[in-house]
Amino acid sequence: MDYPETQFVKDYGPGKEAKVELKNGRFVDVVNGRFFDAGVGLMIQGSKIIALTGPSAPPGGIKPDFTVDCRGKTVMPGLFNTHCHITITSPTVLPDIKDLKGFKTYGDRQMEKNMAECLIHGVTTIRDAYAEDLRRTRLLKERIAKGEIPGPRFLQSVVVGPPGGYLLEKVGFVARRMRSALGIPSVAHTLPYSGGVEFPIGATEKQVRDAVDRAIDERGAEVIKLGEQKENMTDYKPTSTIMTQEQMDAAADQAGKRGLKSTIHHVSVAAFRKAVQAGVSSLAHLPRDEVLTQQDVDAFIARGCFIDPTLSVPYDVSYKVKGELSFDDPDMNLLTAFRNRVHRTLMEEYWIPEFKAGAQKQYEKANSGKMKVFGFMPMTNMFKYYAPAAVIGPRNIRLLFKNGAKITLSNDGGIPPCTPAMMQQEIDLFDLFLNKAGGATVFAGADAVKIATINSATCLGLEKNLGSIDIGKTADLAVVDGDPFADTHVVGSRVAALFLEGRLVINNCGLTIEGGID
Repeated sequence: MDYPETQFVKDYGPGKEAKVELKNGRFVDVVNGRFFDAGVGLMIQGSKIIALTGPSAPPGGIKPDFTVDCRGKTVMPGLFNTHCHITITSPTVLPDIKDLKGFKTYGDRQMEKNMAECLIHGVTTIRDAYAEDLRRTRLLKERIAKGEIPGPRFLQSVVVGPPGGYLLEKVGFVARRMRSALGIPSVAHTLPYSGGVEFPIGATEKQVRDAVDRAIDERGAEVIKLGEQKENMTDYKPTSTIMTQEQMDAAADQAGKRGLKSTIHHVSVAAFRKAVQAGVSSLAHLPRDEVLTQQDVDAFIARGCFIDPTLSVPYDVSYKVKGELSFDDPDMNLLTAFRNRVHRTLMEEYWIPEFKAGAQKQYEKANSGKMKVFGFMPMTNMFKYYAPAAVIGPRNIRLLFKNGAKITLSNDGGIPPCTPAMMQQEIDLFDLFLNKAGGATVFAGADAVKIATINSATCLGLEKNLGSIDIGKTADLAVVDGDPFADTHVVGSRVAALFLEGRLVINNCGLTIEGGID
């Protein structure tokens, strides 16, 4: 069922201590990949699920103060995005000069829309993978907490690494302008609100651990982010500024000792191996230089790591480039056909009116081979760099999935033209690369549900409170139409209703709250 107009709930009747029973729904058991037995309901008090109700509940159970009839709809835990970029709001990496003013003028409005759209699509928890200026995300988190704007909870990552390394590069004038347009204006890494903390290139173990501590104590890091890319992120030329294995080991270990998860930007098999050896909690993206070996996958699984595959990255920036080996690859052809089919619809749904044209324009320019910024500055090298993500990346996710690797739901939202809320698209890309590429269904609804909920919660260290429907857990509940076990496209669809921390915050389908039972 389509809900083009979202009805946010301003006044939720039940008080904080009221007991509210949700009944007559199909409640999703994400752990076992099925629905709970017919007749099972939930009792919520405050922000928590305090009981499962229904035929199997013990006699003389808790009496509700209020009841909500879910009208046979599906009720699943709130979804996650474990890797996105909140403050990047440009709809295109191929802007014209006239676009720059619009990005600056309307960027905050797009950011607010992105936060609301997360809830509209059932996403209640996200991890911001990097913010150049932490003041922006701090203010956003404060506004959400105060109820000034709707949005999910989020964890804030802070980058730790050597100067000149991943996201810690020194950038020139043109690169600064481009980064500013994309929503990441440069901030000196010595400032207490910078999203990056440096340690010396030849840092000792203690210096690395001290940098992690600064990220936590000074910058308020809730996740420690590392990065390894052998190419500079601004001009894609080779760089030798990367961490040693000992430095990565120390950073990941110190994050764990301080009670935080770690994550790493990686795009090569070499970086994959270093991260696994270091015990980094989750690896963002996929190797795009070569296919992993079985030994690599076995080591990854044995180490207990998660993969945040961000399949939307090739959707965003992997296009056909003449002369490249990827040009007529089957996966590139599959992706191109998918993008041609869905792109305009996605841009219409997720972008503010002022940005829709820019988001569509990137697709049209890149699809036609006109890969230029400001109409004259070629960006072909960037698209050549990312083209293998649509060829090698799918092979690696197929291998990881086949072997039972722990996978999360993540999309690198913020990288144009993707937003943090577009998780239904990410699920559709799993279906594209795992099912349609091989002509058989290996990625099923139960996989989609588990990846979007309990896997992602566990990756973030939040599984005790979130990610499944269970007694004692936070009542983040997405009420949706359809059966996610039968149709993966249901996961990340527009919600019929949404409970966030036990409160009804979206009610598109007219759920009614009835008075308590005597």
